[in-house]
Amino acid sequence: MSLEKSCIEYFKSDKGFKRLFEGIREKYRSLGSLGGTVVINNLTQDEREALSGLFKKDYYSRKSASIKVEKLVKALEDTRFSGVDFERVLMGYFGEELISKRKERDIYELEKSSFFDEILYSFQGTRSWKWLKSILESRDNAYRMILQKYDRERESLKEALILTMKALNELTFNERNATRLALFSSKISRNPHTFDMDRNCGRLLMYGISYFLGIQYPKGAEDKAEALYSAGIIADEISNYTAISGLLAYRNGKVHRGWEGFYSLGEPLQVSLWNLSEIDYILSPSGKIFVFENPTVFSEVLYSTREKRPPLVCTCGQIKLASLVLLDRIIDNVDYIYYSGDFDPEGLLIADRLKKRYGEKLVLWRYSIEDYEGIKSNEVLEEIRLKKLDNLKSPELKTLGEHIRNKGLAAYQELLTDRYIEDINKYMSG
Repeated sequence: MSLEKSCIEYFKSDKGFKRLFEGIREKYRSLGSLGGTVVINNLTQDEREALSGLFKKDYYSRKSASIKVEKLVKALEDTRFSGVDFERVLMGYFGEELISKRKERDIYELEKSSFFDEILYSFQGTRSWKWLKSILESRDNAYRMILQKYDRERESLKEALILTMKALNELTFNERNATRLALFSSKISRNPHTFDMDRNCGRLLMYGISYFLGIQYPKGAEDKAEALYSAGIIADEISNYTAISGLLAYRNGKVHRGWEGFYSLGEPLQVSLWNLSEIDYILSPSGKIFVFENPTVFSEVLYSTREKRPPLVCTCGQIKLASLVLLDRIIDNVDYIYYSGDFDPEGLLIADRLKKRYGEKLVLWRYSIEDYEGIKSNEVLEEIRLKKLDNLKSPELKTLGEHIRNKGLAAYQELLTDRYIEDINKYMSG
């Protein structure tokens, strides 16, 4: 047996050297060479015997030991292992090559670059190539998720990235010609659930869409649905709905018989994303639409004005995607959208969002300071809610928001119901 192998066997056969060698390896990883001092606390009896025998010193009465690596190498010169290459002994002890942390990082980065370069090469010049290259350079967007997956499950990440990049290249970003998510997913992967939002591919797809839309990764289900819609994808077709009355939908140049039936009866109709995906466009016979945030107000106004067949829409609080899709489908065919909602920070932010989306065609209906003063409640708005008013962009709403901040009280549109009815009767008669 060679001197080197004999030395390795000597140290491996005595468990008293185990922690010492582990410490030497860690020092090597940090320094890139043999050196440093290894501290061993709470010495065991085996360790005391091993160290005492090697260094010819009394470690029996000690609780800890500080061993300089160079002294260990020097101590070997006074044994039968004199002249042995201790670095090779250390490698033999662990059965692996000694690599410094710096070299390990270099290897890691080289392998990572090779991994992503291979994927980028396959999609060179495409939309998805731009996305992946950008986030790898900026370390933004999906970078953290991708890096975590790279470290834990490299092969599944590769598969997910390839599918996601194929999907990004297929997106139309055309809201008027949207595809159902399940069908889109099946086309890309032969699995309708691949791009569900709770799966890796779904999250990566949403990161990619967010990148191209220039937005932050959406947190809520509605925001995700809207981002998908902006990319030309419709998800959650049945449970995402809006309520309407007095509107007519057209398909293949003809009035949709279902919509026509509810219109002729003056009854409300719940319209889902599924329904909206089946029609070409929507018309308001009067050229106007009256939109309410509150379903109770919507119902009362419809009940009182149904003989005039007013064009009404109810968003039922926070704007669902179905409401946006409906308004998007009709915006080019109406003169004005009259929007009304609550006088609280959340209500004003909804109105502000719609104003930004539809511009001059959206009229902020009954949003004057006088309207607010006439119906304000005793409900005190907490500071955390009032802080939301800082996000308002519309000059008209910013003025109202400042007034509400000063008063500190909310107001709700139910008390304006009679005014809405008066306005609609006037608009529908004019």
